[in-house]
Amino acid sequence: MFIFEALFPIVFLAFVAWLSARTGIVSDTEIRVLEKVSFNFLIPCMLFYGTATAELPSEMNMDLLWGYYLAVLIIYLLGMLIARLRYGPGQARLGVVGMGCAYPNVTILGIPICLELLGEGAFVPMFMLIALHNLLIFSFGTIVAELKREEGRTIGAHVFRVAKELLKNPISGSLMLGMAVNFSGIDIYRPLLQAMELVSRAGIPAALMTLGAGLNRYHIRGEIPMAVVITVIQLLVLPALVWLLTGYVFSMDRLWMQTAVLLACMPVGISVYVYSIRYRCCENLAATAIVLSCVLSVLSISLFSLLLGI
Repeated sequence: MFIFEALFPIVFLAFVAWLSARTGIVSDTEIRVLEKVSFNFLIPCMLFYGTATAELPSEMNMDLLWGYYLAVLIIYLLGMLIARLRYGPGQARLGVVGMGCAYPNVTILGIPICLELLGEGAFVPMFMLIALHNLLIFSFGTIVAELKREEGRTIGAHVFRVAKELLKNPISGSLMLGMAVNFSGIDIYRPLLQAMELVSRAGIPAALMTLGAGLNRYHIRGEIPMAVVITVIQLLVLPALVWLLTGYVFSMDRLWMQTAVLLACMPVGISVYVYSIRYRCCENLAATAIVLSCVLSVLSISLFSLLLGI
């Protein structure tokens, strides 16, 4: 009952936003304005405030990164193998399917759900995982796609560019700045901190409404069998493997393990569609997988929350 009550406001907000976009109450232009305000201001304020004021453990356990990203790598390779068996050779297709299986939506949906179910104690492990998420997974996907192309010589430049954009990105940049303030012990002017706390309260509702309204752009466009395979792997196999590695192979605090598993059972990230457009490959598959996984993620999040004893 607790899981249902905890998830209901999240699902309800996203559904209302989707319905508003679907019926034309809000236009796509207005949705894009909300996205810009949310991801350039509200959510960064929330993340900065949360990481700057979080109580840090005496030691940052790097086993969290090993457990989570080892699982992501294994699932990515599994997705590539399935794509090879289904479609034959084709580097971009391998990248899209691999990323679809291993790239959960940790920002728009992961942050509000983890904070709602686990509380502010999840800020530190979320920071560690989200800070590297785009850099590692998107760069690996680029290497896969470019491997047999003449432009492959630019892979190093791409990785450097992604790292630079990581620092400039409001989401990852606010996390890193907040953690830097926390580590350094800098005292922030208290009224300013209170103002940021006030603004940060709008971060989660804005993110959920952005997700719901943004889903109106994506539709089921065919490729359903493969999209179902990607959805099952993303929502069930990836979080199960993260649980195995973070809970039984590597040693860490239970809250950190729960955070990693919850982030892993989020739906397919929107960036997978961006990646497919970039390489003009499997756009329909990416869009279908995003829609299916978003709808079915309520079940996976509920299942793993119960299994984790949250």
